[in-house]
Amino acid sequence: MQKGQQTKLDIALKVKDLFATKGYSATSMEEICQTTGRSKGSIYYHFKSKEELFLFIFRTITEEWIQTWNEKEKYYRTTKEKLYALAEHHIDEFENPFMKAVEEFSGSQLATKDILEEALELSRQPYVVYERLIVEGMERGELKKKDARTIMYILYGLMTGLGITYYDMSIEEMKDVYKEGITVFLDGMST
Repeated sequence: MQKGQQTKLDIALKVKDLFATKGYSATSMEEICQTTGRSKGSIYYHFKSKEELFLFIFRTITEEWIQTWNEKEKYYRTTKEKLYALAEHHIDEFENPFMKAVEEFSGSQLATKDILEEALELSRQPYVVYERLIVEGMERGELKKKDARTIMYILYGLMTGLGITYYDMSIEEMKDVYKEGITVFLDGMST
């Protein structure tokens, strides 16, 4: 890894918990400098803005989520097994405190349109995982042949929509609800 990229990663790792604890809006550049032990000039050399730093962290977490799933997926044979495992993997993100800051950031009016579009694009990265799994299930005859992109949106919508349970349930209760959601999905899609 190049030195500049390593420095960006070091800054991001130190600041991630700050954003997770205080939220995006309440985190100041002064606190970022204090946490990293760097001057504003040094931070701005690597990141044009606080928003860009935040997106770098979000991008890193998203890439890790996909990479972790790709490793987990190897342990499951059927599409059905993979879908249940993917639901659990999705739930794991609720235990990541940084994701609350992402929710705040995405709903804020403070970021520019370009920054918000980039955040939206990052939130779409898991589409690839979902669509690949659906296509594989269709090709293997485990799922009905339908438009894979449409089914991906339905499945992803199910997963993200069930996220509302986070405010009402424990993680264990959420796992039961997500499991039932996958069962209902499979009832409609299994061949």
